[in-house]
Amino acid sequence: MTGNMIRKLTVEGMTVFQHQESFHFVPGINIIVGGNDSGKSHLMKLCYAISKWGCGGSRRDLPEVWAEEKRLRQDLLRVFGTHDLTSLTSRSGGTNVEARVRASLEGEKVPTGTADLAFSFKAHCEEQGLRITDMPERYLSSNAVFLSPREVLSIYPCYMQAGKRYPELLDSSSWELCRALETEPSGAPLPQALKYVVRQIEHLLGGKLQRRNGRFYLQRPGQEPLELNLIAEGFKRIGTLGLLISNGTVRPGTALFWDEPEMNLNAGHLPLLVNLMMTLCRAGIQLLLTTHSLFLLRELVIQLSEAQNQNVGRRFFGLQAGRTEGKRVSEADELDKLAHLDSLEAEQEQADRYLSLMPQLNEEI
Repeated sequence: MTGNMIRKLTVEGMTVFQHQESFHFVPGINIIVGGNDSGKSHLMKLCYAISKWGCGGSRRDLPEVWAEEKRLRQDLLRVFGTHDLTSLTSRSGGTNVEARVRASLEGEKVPTGTADLAFSFKAHCEEQGLRITDMPERYLSSNAVFLSPREVLSIYPCYMQAGKRYPELLDSSSWELCRALETEPSGAPLPQALKYVVRQIEHLLGGKLQRRNGRFYLQRPGQEPLELNLIAEGFKRIGTLGLLISNGTVRPGTALFWDEPEMNLNAGHLPLLVNLMMTLCRAGIQLLLTTHSLFLLRELVIQLSEAQNQNVGRRFFGLQAGRTEGKRVSEADELDKLAHLDSLEAEQEQADRYLSLMPQLNEEI
């Protein structure tokens, strides 16, 4: 086993997860599906905050529990963009709700059970803060990366200037991405699989992204460098991934959290996007993603069935919005084994209505 992987998570009383829900992640690709307000992004952010906290390899200068509690509290607040822990407790749990979270991480030289973490905090008890009840015996040596729906290459100059003075005021995921983009390549050769991903991204963009004087440009053959405000949003987002691979931030062992990867990309580009995801997973990167797109989900099912991807671990998670009683989460190794999802039903129902019109349209033509 290599790198950083989140394997288990149990959450109760936090944000939209009023009742206890459990998640079992796999080393390959983990796909989180659900409608608006179902908790997809909250789940991703919680997993990322925990993974980020658990990375670093060596023991901290202040490994005492109180110091780690302070650090974990800060990571949670910054990743979620809130000012106090009460904001992270369940919206439906009343004034005395307690959030309880348990997670299990695994990685290189960090076997099962040695990186377990459990913590809790109560609403309106900020003075008590966050309490860790189970501390990991070891920290992970790899890293966690969060690709948010926000495109960061265009805002990179402003974020870097503001973030170096007032990092606490910025969206944590975007700030961390901007910091990662500053990383200079180590010079170590990329694995062949990751070279392939970079080449495919550059082919899609029609050139290479370059940083000059604190700004990013797209350099296409035979053209003047293009400022990124002139490039499509979806291309800039996937270009960010190419830069992070090229400078070694995303590497075998990385836990990559990708929120709505299909955003601002037309359907014609999604088969390539899924192909790149499969390549990343085969290279030893754990991928957690959220999506609204039925097209993307079907493409994932198609490519996961291919022979070269038979050994890629896969897990689908379905989250229902608006349900206050019973379990809101289902998980399965196959998409069609998830519980009924209203968010997908609407797309399927529209497709059926459209297809029912085809004979009539053909007759009119």
